[in-house]
Amino acid sequence: MSSDTGSVPVVDGREGGKSRGGEVGNGSDIFFEVSLKNLLIRLIKNKIFGLLTFGIYRFWGKTHIRRQLWQGVRIGGDSLEYRGTAKELFIGFLIAMIILVPILLVSSLVIQILSFATGNPAVNAIGQLAYFVLLYGFWQFARYRLWRYRLSRTAWRGIRFYLSGSAIRYALNVLLRSFVALVTLGWAYPWLQAYRLNYQLNNTHFGDGQFTYSGSTGDLYRLYWPAILIAQLVAVAAMVFVATSGAIDLSMEALMAAETGQVKTAKSGSGEGVVKLVLAGVILFATMTIFSFVTRIWEFRYLVGKTTFNGARFSSRLSVRSVLLIFAVMMGLMLVSLLVVGGFFGAIIYWQKAAAVVLPFVLFIFLLIGMDILYTLFLLVPIVRKICETTEIENLDVFEETAASSVNSPKYGEGFADAMDVGAF
Repeated sequence: MSSDTGSVPVVDGREGGKSRGGEVGNGSDIFFEVSLKNLLIRLIKNKIFGLLTFGIYRFWGKTHIRRQLWQGVRIGGDSLEYRGTAKELFIGFLIAMIILVPILLVSSLVIQILSFATGNPAVNAIGQLAYFVLLYGFWQFARYRLWRYRLSRTAWRGIRFYLSGSAIRYALNVLLRSFVALVTLGWAYPWLQAYRLNYQLNNTHFGDGQFTYSGSTGDLYRLYWPAILIAQLVAVAAMVFVATSGAIDLSMEALMAAETGQVKTAKSGSGEGVVKLVLAGVILFATMTIFSFVTRIWEFRYLVGKTTFNGARFSSRLSVRSVLLIFAVMMGLMLVSLLVVGGFFGAIIYWQKAAAVVLPFVLFIFLLIGMDILYTLFLLVPIVRKICETTEIENLDVFEETAASSVNSPKYGEGFADAMDVGAF
């Protein structure tokens, strides 16, 4: 293991008093602890070297971060181990690009040729839709391969996890069910999510044992229907508001006036129309985000309770309030950071006009790096810690008795996932 992981503090799970997940050393505790200082140093290194190498270092940086985070998860007093390498990720990315780029280029070229030859705008629209469907299908394929790779490179007490099943079958089924969910305005989404959970969890293995998920589509409907209904009601209300207030007409007038430089000739209230349009969009987005967020937490508790492993059972006490508090703290820190950094750069531009050309670009890079670091330290890490604190395992001895599996690991890394920016950490 890299020397970078050696700085991660190891908690003695057998001699301490109480852990956050239960009594330490009783064979059923799960908790998570990493050094935020070491993690911050590694994140800053990753960003600096990533910029200097035009993004190539991201594979090495990602591997270092995973090793720190994986080792921070302790089950029954022993840490998880991440066995993936940067070389695997890099080679997988190159293979994916060699396969994916020509397919996308040819698809785009065919669409343009057909559109030009027929002169029919509908052909271009249909082609763009087909292009999106192709991308979405690759994205789902990439996600399954990503899960498979990460599990195959995760071990506990020398025994690794792995994911069976077909990534192509998964992608095609998700593609079909996503279309139905779209046509039904979200009412088929629980059906889609039920398939995802069933296929992924029932194909997850640890050594020669297999996880079993017994959840049902009906149960997910009982979790999701309030969020779907409220989101649709808010969407209808937003559309009615926009239609009756004339916000669209006023906004279009303001936009045309701005493009022609005749801002003074625009009717009074056109700016108000823009504000109304933006306000309706913000309310709709915020409502959908909040209800989706809350429902996913309920879903997480449900899937944990419905998952077993050769007699071992799981339960979760993760609360909506605790996760929302973490999210609120992170958003507050981001807002303060934006105000401070924006004020600082604004002052520089005010006193030095020439800096206005370069500083916006510098500000963008700075915020891009800073927001990612804040996200990792104050959202990702606290949520993982809270999940571990509130998750319990009944009969951990089953895992200890599991024999190592002989199934081969994938040869390369997350290829398609990296190529399409589908990933975490």
